[in-house]
Amino acid sequence: MDFEASARASTGVSSIAQLYGFSGSAANFAIRHIQTLQSADNVLANRCGQVLEAAMVGFGVGGETALVLIGAGQALLGNPLTGAAVAPLASNPIVMTCAAIGAIHYGWKAMNEKERQAFLGTVSAAFDVGVEFIRSILHFAVEKIRSLMSRNNFAELKKLVRSGAALFGRHLSDVTRALSDRLADGARYCSGAATGAASTVLSYVPGRSSAASTKSVISRRLEHED
Repeated sequence: MDFEASARASTGVSSIAQLYGFSGSAANFAIRHIQTLQSADNVLANRCGQVLEAAMVGFGVGGETALVLIGAGQALLGNPLTGAAVAPLASNPIVMTCAAIGAIHYGWKAMNEKERQAFLGTVSAAFDVGVEFIRSILHFAVEKIRSLMSRNNFAELKKLVRSGAALFGRHLSDVTRALSDRLADGARYCSGAATGAASTVLSYVPGRSSAASTKSVISRRLEHED
């Protein structure tokens, strides 16, 4: 595999390239992005970087593995991976990846087997890679997330999943399927908090946050979620 963010790229690569604002080798982008996550002054970002690095090293095919994992998480958030621009480039790459990792944790286990098969088919077609390869890296990632994250990390991930899903017009409960989240989403809707959620999120997330400012970016987002 050698993914390129170009006219001949798969729809999955094109979609992630548009969302993250990169061009050229998508595999090289994934490697650089992992380095940025791991050097960020934020525990959650660092651990999400560890998940991606472990998958990249464990499957031995380079940055493509991490890119497919990010794409799968984005698909769970609601990104159709069609190659069309579905969210503004103002989205913060580090925050979006943390949201994708959170979506993998909460979304994959929420689906039944029939839903998983359909989901795997969608991601497989988007990235032109095998279904079983995607299934394997998702299972691997779920176990790695479980072993690395603390209770506080999971609470932060869930808030970021809510914000990430809002960019695609979805709710947290669409990802988690949890009754408690459905009730919370309903309360937010009734109170008007859900109105314009995506624009609210983007209003305080910078487009190209440096590693040094990542901690404040995520912290501000979590404060808005409370």
